[in-house]
Amino acid sequence: LNSFLHDTFPSGFLWGTGTSAFQTEGAWDQEGKGPSIWDHFTHSTVGTDLATETANVASDSYTRWEEDVEALEYLGVISYSFSLSWPRLFPDGDAKNQANPAAVEHYSRLIEKLLEKKIEPIVTLHHWDLPQVLQEHYGGWRNDTLVGLFEEYAAFCFHTFGSRVKIWLTMHNPYLVAVQGYGTGVHAPGETGGAAGSLIAHAKAWHTYNTHFRPTQRGQVSIVLGTHWVEPQRGKSTVDNIEFCQQSIEAVLGWFANPIFGDGDYPPSLKIKHGALLPSFSPEEKLWVQKTTDFFALSFGPNNFRLGRGLVQYGQTVSPDLRRILGWIKLEYGDPRVMVAEGGWFSESSVGREDTVAIYLMKSLCFSFKAMKLDGVNVFSYSAWSLVDGFEWNYGFTVRRGLFYIDFSQLNRTRTPKTSAHTCHLCHHHQKKPKSQGGEQNNQEEGKSHCVLMSAC
Repeated sequence: LNSFLHDTFPSGFLWGTGTSAFQTEGAWDQEGKGPSIWDHFTHSTVGTDLATETANVASDSYTRWEEDVEALEYLGVISYSFSLSWPRLFPDGDAKNQANPAAVEHYSRLIEKLLEKKIEPIVTLHHWDLPQVLQEHYGGWRNDTLVGLFEEYAAFCFHTFGSRVKIWLTMHNPYLVAVQGYGTGVHAPGETGGAAGSLIAHAKAWHTYNTHFRPTQRGQVSIVLGTHWVEPQRGKSTVDNIEFCQQSIEAVLGWFANPIFGDGDYPPSLKIKHGALLPSFSPEEKLWVQKTTDFFALSFGPNNFRLGRGLVQYGQTVSPDLRRILGWIKLEYGDPRVMVAEGGWFSESSVGREDTVAIYLMKSLCFSFKAMKLDGVNVFSYSAWSLVDGFEWNYGFTVRRGLFYIDFSQLNRTRTPKTSAHTCHLCHHHQKKPKSQGGEQNNQEEGKSHCVLMSAC
């Protein structure tokens, strides 16, 4: 369907952008922060095929967080998604011990400033930067000890920041952690041979919030799940090929989504193919994991797309069509409320401010809009990824994903808006701030999202 759309997003829609701590904060050993597995991984492998640079300074957002807030104001966004650094808050990884006061103060200042500017904080507890000490002592996410440690860390964050934060994300894209961190070894901690499970840890954190914090804080909690989209090539939509495409999505998104939104277990197709590699669930754990989200949080970007291309078979194609995966989620999991927690693309590092991300961004927004208006998908939030150029994991600084350009050779790390930032600015600047927090629907006039889409896609 190629047609022009000219309309506004619904009342209370959360427009925003996001970052993660390791990719942007820098200050890797300052003010009491302990090393993360990504600090250790990049320092140990720098100069090899696995890592060409470190993120010791990165975007310097720990120091220049106020400049990030100014960038958010320029965009006119309604929300900002960022992650807390577990090793910055607890260098030893153990939340039963004293928290690092400098880290608590830093995140408190950031949250307060966002609220002052009427920007909704969306906070991720863990975006890949596990404290290195937990990897060394326990073997990381392969060890069930981390379930209890993560639960205690989550409880500390809920207690400390939860009166001001109404939308929480426990983890970001555990599929990539399992496959690339503990399978292929191209991500930290660089191990190979088998997947690692973190679903039980997420479920523990959700239940902790649900029991002890939700009654007074009245927030929402989810987990960000990533995927690609695959479909038959034109003229090759055989029954078998359609089934193979379904199984491809089940092996990625279904791996983590089916236990939560489905029957508490992995998809049957995944168990048949890879059951021996997957952590098993007891009957009690299946019940424990089910329904441990308040909405569906989706990551749909180049990291999963690259992996997806390696999973396709003859007659199939991987597509960046966000509308189709949103429709699949609606049909597969009973029409949940959906947050697009990471949407965006990348440019090569040589590309400056005139970036091609702007084109993808508008197409992505158009796909989201069509999913909502034409397919009835209940999307309530979209985060363009990312706010600023940062350290792009195993790609280092060789690619860029920011709406704001950063020259990493310059100490001042000036944030300069790219074409994509101007696109967001034009889209957002007429939108009013919704009155309430947590993504709830507001009065039609107060929360009306005046972002107008008029594009053929």
